[in-house]
Amino acid sequence: MISIIYMILATAMFFLQDTYFLIGDTAFSLKNPCAAAIVFLALLNIAATVRMGRIILLAHHTAIQMLPCVIPFFFSSVIWVAFGADSSAVVNGIGMIVPQLLSVLVAASTLYLFGAKGIWYCLGAMCAANFIGVLVVIKESGFDAFCREFGTLLITFSKETGPLMERLEVHDLTFAFGPFLIWLLLNQKEVSHPLLCLTVVSVFFLVGLKRIAVPAVILGVLAAFLLRRLPDTAARQTALCAAAGLMIVSFLYIAGIRYGLFAYLEERLQIDTMGRVAMFTNLEPYYDISFTYLGRGTGFERLVDWASGTVYQTPRRDLMQIHNDFLRMYLNIGFLGYWVWIWSYLIVRLGYWFRQGGKNTGCLFFGICVYCFVLYATDNTIYYPYTMIACSLVPMSCRLDELADAALKKRLAQWSRKGDTAL
Repeated sequence: MISIIYMILATAMFFLQDTYFLIGDTAFSLKNPCAAAIVFLALLNIAATVRMGRIILLAHHTAIQMLPCVIPFFFSSVIWVAFGADSSAVVNGIGMIVPQLLSVLVAASTLYLFGAKGIWYCLGAMCAANFIGVLVVIKESGFDAFCREFGTLLITFSKETGPLMERLEVHDLTFAFGPFLIWLLLNQKEVSHPLLCLTVVSVFFLVGLKRIAVPAVILGVLAAFLLRRLPDTAARQTALCAAAGLMIVSFLYIAGIRYGLFAYLEERLQIDTMGRVAMFTNLEPYYDISFTYLGRGTGFERLVDWASGTVYQTPRRDLMQIHNDFLRMYLNIGFLGYWVWIWSYLIVRLGYWFRQGGKNTGCLFFGICVYCFVLYATDNTIYYPYTMIACSLVPMSCRLDELADAALKKRLAQWSRKGDTAL
């Protein structure tokens, strides 16, 4: 019964991203009540079952996965108080962070309900939601028209996208398949019918094809595969050194943008930056590459139309996005905030997964980080809830049942020693 309820809620959550309801003048996506219902379902199950091993382990997993969400909230809170931000800016910023935290809780809830098998329930719900979307399009426009447009999408590598494919181009859902693909490609020996699973997931990944996601998956798999070929200690040390390199590269990328990287690419190398030069030019008055730059607070990007430079007094969701999550994070939480955030995102979490899950889990998590970093450099994925669910759930599911049993035994031993000392 629980599995049926979960699948209904999870499929609805993945399907209803663009369906909204109003509370006052504010629009809310229907996916959020579905996500909250999954968390509530897990809380009810905890009250009935109390699987202490899973509770202990998932509490640690959840805290480490939430860390890169909590740090921007902390720095943004300081900025809001220091600069006297109005309530609409604060609510807007909190409204961007809370869905991130909710996504991690959905991942943890899924794994509490089903253990390591939770990864299949979540992936199944994603596929079901995508399949329903395809069926709706086919019913309205016909199977032949769908096949023609899908074929054109693949042949042109999404340079030509028809109206049917545009309807299925739910970016968040497409990007969310990436971590599952990385996991499947790296763990084929542990998966029943790996070819079938890879085929199904790949098809749904390609239905909403985003060009940048393909090299991101390839680089993520390659990075994890190469690391796995090293001895345990060498793999961990190499991953941490590579992560430190990624931190430096991400900051140099931000600095390069500030000092004309994209203008150079467009003017000298004749590369089409798709309007990014004008957008980054409009961004320049709002940040500096400086130790003293404090940031503008999470959600500030919704106050300016980066296409025109028009400033608004209240946040708006329909403005042009900053197609660069590194720059967006730097803009929002400043120099110090950015370095603390990226340190927590990479070094802290990578060290945790190597210690907690072992070499294979650590390498898998590093592959997912590489995947995300490619996306962050060109897109707006850092606040995508479905992608965050996938990026959290995949490493959290690794060796879950085994580690939960070990965590419970360790805690029981600690309680036993304390009891003996008290006597």
